Amino acid sequence: MSLNNIEVSKETLIRSKVHEMILDGKLQPGDKLPSENELSDAYDAKRIEARNALVQLEKMGIVYGKQGVGRFVNEPLPTIEFVVTGTTSFSDKMQEQNIPYESRVICADYAGEKESEYYRSSLELSEGVNIFKVTRLRIVNHVPCAIHISYIREDLFPNIYNDKNNLQSVYTYFKNSGHKQLSSKDRVISTQFPTVEEMNILNCSELVPLLVFETDTYDKETGDCLERVKILYRSDLFKHQLSDEN
Repeated sequence: MSLNNIEVSKETLIRSKVHEMILDGKLQPGDKLPSENELSDAYDAKRIEARNALVQLEKMGIVYGKQGVGRFVNEPLPTIEFVVTGTTSFSDKMQEQNIPYESRVICADYAGEKESEYYRSSLELSEGVNIFKVTRLRIVNHVPCAIHISYIREDLFPNIYNDKNNLQSVYTYFKNSGHKQLSSKDRVISTQFPTVEEMNILNCSELVPLLVFETDTYDKETGDCLERVKILYRSDLFKHQLSDEN
């Protein structure tokens, strides 16, 4: 389909044009945006269309409003340089950069029936193998920034239920269990918009896309697949670099 055939609403046009002015430096952090009336006049749009465009920019974290004063360009959030690799834990990467970091376990229990069925199949496990699910919240610079979900084979870690209160770092848990050399395989990256639950956990709006990173963690020595990992990153807080692995 030709781009010329795509119909762009006035709301989308205004949002894009204001965003372009910010990206091009024509509007700097702290600068006041044109008013709803000015934007509606400039683009021959209704005032409600201009208002909706600005509300969307607020939800994206690009602008902020002051009651009775107007809307202003937000300071860009500091981005975290992050190398995506399966050989180093998230916490180690933050420590290497001297970035304040916390890992908080949200949930640690057996995966539900549907999840177990799906991941048992993807991990090629027999029917009798239970899968333990650990969900952790990554907090960086005192900001919730990622949800890290691990689906772990119980047959390789038979005491994991009793150890569920000590899983802030699953990599550390693996290494303390004798799996010293780790690697990742079958890495997949996609994007999605957050659910209501994810918005609440990550303190973001529905217009902040999430970068979804999925991979399997392996023991290099035994060749065993230890877990399937799914990580939901706030896309406005990270600058990812993909590394090569042997």
